[in-house]
Amino acid sequence: MKTLIIGEVTNNELNSGTLEIISKVRELNLEYEVVTVGSSDVSKIGSDEFTNTYFKMNPNKLNLSSCANEINKLIVESNYELILSNSTYICRDLIAFLSVDFKTSPVSNVTNFKISDNNLTVMNNINGGESEYKTTVNSDYKFLLIRPKSFELEDIVLNENFQSNNINDDETSLDVFDVIIEEKTGPQLEDSKIVISAGRGMVESSNLSLIEELANKLNAAIGGTRAIVDAGWMPYSQQVGQTGKTVKPDVYIACGISGATQHQVGMKDSKYIIAINKDEEAPIFQISDLGIVGDTLTVIPKLIDNL
Repeated sequence: MKTLIIGEVTNNELNSGTLEIISKVRELNLEYEVVTVGSSDVSKIGSDEFTNTYFKMNPNKLNLSSCANEINKLIVESNYELILSNSTYICRDLIAFLSVDFKTSPVSNVTNFKISDNNLTVMNNINGGESEYKTTVNSDYKFLLIRPKSFELEDIVLNENFQSNNINDDETSLDVFDVIIEEKTGPQLEDSKIVISAGRGMVESSNLSLIEELANKLNAAIGGTRAIVDAGWMPYSQQVGQTGKTVKPDVYIACGISGATQHQVGMKDSKYIIAINKDEEAPIFQISDLGIVGDTLTVIPKLIDNL
């Protein structure tokens, strides 16, 4: 099944979601090519293993419809049947344009897919991650939006072997007056091997200083539940869960988190889960490898003292 991967350039390099999809396609031995979109100058986003066409957009304009038109031409010219994409803001918009062009419906939040005798079966999570369902996709053009961290990331050697094309502005272009980039320091949720997340069990926002101190000791990234994000204790960019980010670290430490299914969706595939909660009936203990029944405000300082 001839495949096109639509990826994205973030911070001047291929984002992890793009590399995860490439890893999966390589595993399935599919014939594939890559197109990537972004607005920055890049160098090592190509490879000797695949063809990559980079569509560079004007950073002062928003013109995804024209970018989608260029990708449309590639799909038609090369007769791609399976189109895979990151589930990011930009890629979701591109897939929306393309699905209208090709009169088909994309499948979103895909966690896995299989191909047998040229038949495509897609897996998704529903009901807050409690259930998985399978769908057979029969359309001529099959568009899949892949949930982050669904596939294992393999080592991929990147180089400067790619083609770059500029997306020209037209009457559909919108002016971008300001871009606000959130300052990030320390390990990031998507890539850290250790993630420490906080929930309502931390009682007050001031107690998050304990999470920060523990994270500094372990060189870990910090996350949180939707409840504390909604309360303004943390920015949305640190939310883990169904409506936040999906993480898959080696170690996930849940501090004062009850473990509702909406949160579990974003972290249940972590290799090793440690839960700290004073409620011994908390759902988080059902998926944890190690559970500590106790007050987080008492347990965490003891952990810090012993590190």
